[in-house]
Order: sequence, then structure tokens, then C-alpha cells
Amino acid sequence: MQITTVLLLHAVRLCYYSILQTDNATFRKDFRSRMAISTSSLVYALFLAVMISVNIVGNSLVCLVILKKKAMKTSINWLLFHLAIADLLVAVFFVPPCILSHFIEQPSGVTGDLLCKFITGGVLGWAAASASSFLLVVIAFERYSATTRPLLSLSRSRPSWLVPILWIIGVLLDMPSLVMSVFDPEIQTCVENFPDYSTMRAYYLAWSFANSVMPICIMGYLYARIILCLRNRVLLPGSCPRAVSRSKDKVTKMLVSVSVIFVTCWIPPAVLCVLSPVIPGGYAIVYPVTTASALLNSSLNPLVYTLHSQQFRKSLVSVISCSKTKQPPTYKAKKINGSAIKSSRQLEINIS
Repeated sequence: MQITTVLLLHAVRLCYYSILQTDNATFRKDFRSRMAISTSSLVYALFLAVMISVNIVGNSLVCLVILKKKAMKTSINWLLFHLAIADLLVAVFFVPPCILSHFIEQPSGVTGDLLCKFITGGVLGWAAASASSFLLVVIAFERYSATTRPLLSLSRSRPSWLVPILWIIGVLLDMPSLVMSVFDPEIQTCVENFPDYSTMRAYYLAWSFANSVMPICIMGYLYARIILCLRNRVLLPGSCPRAVSRSKDKVTKMLVSVSVIFVTCWIPPAVLCVLSPVIPGGYAIVYPVTTASALLNSSLNPLVYTLHSQQFRKSLVSVISCSKTKQPPTYKAKKINGSAIKSSRQLEINIS
């Protein structure tokens, strides 16, 4: 009887240790999984934070230079100014969903739904990204007109309603997301509650076509025509062939870089959107890729469209140098009839 009791206790002890070890293994596995998700989210948030910082600094400098320097207030530069504003708003509206959502807990109910629609869902950021894409198309038309018909381009005034119309189209394009965005308390995140999968997929495909595929086709056609026009243009008498060739090469490189960057940023999300039914994870993979692409494109726009210009770089240096501390006024001695007098009329203010 004692031997049976001892064997029974030993069996119970072995069963307990086996269960304990199984629970520990499961716990360690879940812990590692949670740590992996947390680490990947942290790396993703850090990458987006860098993109947002670069975006804000670059586009703010563009706006500052265009506003401060009268020589920069041209028709094309005003379009670049509105482009910088749109890209800047992309960064501002992407801060809550991309950065803050990883560190704060959002309330549920009507308050959570309203926050998703206007702040934490990033819908307004997508509207700004749409306006940015449409502005890039308008800039391509502007460059095409200035290259093929320069005299007509100089004499023609730009309609003041064009930019507001582009913003209205961008907001209307993202209106379904604004209406359908709600807060899901189970997964603690904002979701777009479409009636069915077919409706959601049709909207995402339409958005990708309007925001990426159509602008890429239009810009590619216009920039190809510009390059052909520059290559076939006849030199004016007295012009320097080397300088003209250098100018053509510079414009061609800029246009090619513009096209390559836009295609690189927006084609992958469009392809993933089309292939989402056969991709593991579906739209859960498409959304972060699209977000990173939108931020990357809006961060690179200032570098491509403005900082490549020598005139813009000089204006930027001038604005930065003017922000330094002014030196105190110095009086210059003027010699009249053999005597040196100091006069306030000879005041010279030296600005470093």
C-alpha cells in the first residue's frame, strides 16, 4: 500500500512538472512573439518618425524661402509652395496614427470613432497625399507648357481656383474612408468598416488608380515630351552649344529623377493592392507599405523639385544668413575741407 501511494505521488509529481514545463514553454513562446511584434512596431515607428522629421524640415525650408525671397515668387514656385504645404500636412496628419498610436490608448465609443475619422485614423493625411499627387501632375503640365510654348506660358496667368479644386478632389477621394472609419475596441485600432469585401476592394483599387497609376502615366508622357522637345530644339544664333547642352542634361536628369522617385514610391503599394487577395496578410500588409511610401515621397519632393535648383540653394543660404545676429551700426568718417566729421547720413549697417 505504501509502495502504491509512493508511485501514485510520483506519477502526480511527474504530471505536474510536465504541465508546468509545457506552460512555461508556451509562455516563453508567447512572450517571444509579443516581443517580436513590439520590436517590429518600434522599428517601423522609428522609421516613420525619421521620415516625418525630414518631411517637416525640408518642406518648411521650401515654404520659408519662397515666402521670404521676392525673386522666388514665380508661377512654378507657387505651385511648389502649395506642394510643400500638402507634403507638410501629410507628415502632420500621419503623426497620430504612425507614432502616437503605439504609445497611447484610445477611448472607445463615439469619441473613439470621431478620433479615428479626424485624427488617429490618418484620413486627412491621405487626402493631403492625394492633393500632393495631383499637384505633381499640375507641375508637370506647367513645365511642359513652359518648355513647348514659353512665350504663351509667360503671358498667361494661372487660375486662382486651381489649387482649391485639387484639394477638394483629394478630400472627396478620401471621403469614403472618412465615413467608414471607426474604432475597434477588440483590436484597439482604427478600421474602415465597409459593408462587404467587394466594396472595400473596389474603393482601394479606385484610390490606387487615381492617386498613383493615373499620375504616373500623365507625368511620364509629359516628361517624355519635354525631353524630346529639348533634344530637338534648334540653337539660337550666338548661343553657346556647351552651355545649352549642359542645361538640357540638367533638366533631363531632374525629370528622370522625378519620374523614378514617384514610380518607386507609388507602384509597390498599387501592385500590392491589386495582389492583396493572394498575399498573406492581405490589406494588413498593404497599409503599412502604402503609409511608408506616401511619407517617403513627400519627404523626397523638396529635394527633387527645389534643392536641385542653384537659384533655390542660393536663396536658402541667403535666408539662413539673414537670420544671424545683426552687427551694431558703424559710422564712417568722411573728410570735408581737411576735417573729419561723423554724420548720421553716412550710417552704414553691415549685415553679416
